[in-house]
Amino acid sequence: MKELLHARAMESICRQRASFFPEESWKFLAEAEMWKHRALDLIIDHHVDCNQSAPPDATEPSCIQGSH
Repeated sequence: MKELLHARAMESICRQRASFFPEESWKFLAEAEMWKHRALDLIIDHHVDCNQSAPPDATEPSCIQGSH
């Protein structure tokens, strides 16, 4: 979870920098996209892990049941 929060924060910081430094905005926006994709990858990884760790007879994934 900390990694996801970090990635989202970095994305936001990069977008803010792009607005403060228009001449270098292309660089900061590209970095923001990188952080956005990192965050999405973390979400996907968590979702996959969650669904793989669910017991076969469970009606809900273990993440929803409160194991995480």
